[in-house]
Amino acid sequence: MIFEKNTIEINELPLSNLGVFISKLPNDLLKKLKKECSNFIEKEKCVTGLTSEQVPEHYYLKENNKELFDYLIIFVKKYNEKYNYLKYHKLLNKDVGIIFQQPWFNVQKKGEFIPNHTHDGILSYSIWIQLPILNKNNNNKFSSCFEMQYQNILGSRDNYLIQLDKNSEGKFLLFPSMLSHCVYPFFDSDEIRISISGNISFNV
Repeated sequence: MIFEKNTIEINELPLSNLGVFISKLPNDLLKKLKKECSNFIEKEKCVTGLTSEQVPEHYYLKENNKELFDYLIIFVKKYNEKYNYLKYHKLLNKDVGIIFQQPWFNVQKKGEFIPNHTHDGILSYSIWIQLPILNKNNNNKFSSCFEMQYQNILGSRDNYLIQLDKNSEGKFLLFPSMLSHCVYPFFDSDEIRISISGNISFNV
């Protein structure tokens, strides 16, 4: 029996899954954050479970936190509206609010990397503040990239690689804190790479 292609009906089941938001900071907020991060030598260092040789140093972000949180909360609310995300956290016996934890920024130099890891809290964010200009002829597609790793519908490991350049400055991700991710090193620039990270938790 021969079937005409236009007689075959294909429908897709809307399988539920969580996503990752990507957007960009307003220019005035980006300038304030970039200025604060540029004085990293004077800042208080932040020691984490990733602190080690060849891992970027972390510093606490303090001066513009309120303005940053006031902007990011818009996306947190939209994330929960889209995915009904808080339903995945049935740990409490009453409704509570959320709170932004103390953010930090990473100063990544040539040859340094951030190994695969997850965050605390329920949601996390990463903001690219300053990115080095890399050699366009470099064949290393991973150089200075941000990569997320997750399981697909078959339970196999999958990944999503975000290649970054100067046009990516000010962009940020909002994602579930338990989403594994890493940052690859770069070797063809003496500039530094600065990113901000932070976690959002239940306020209990």
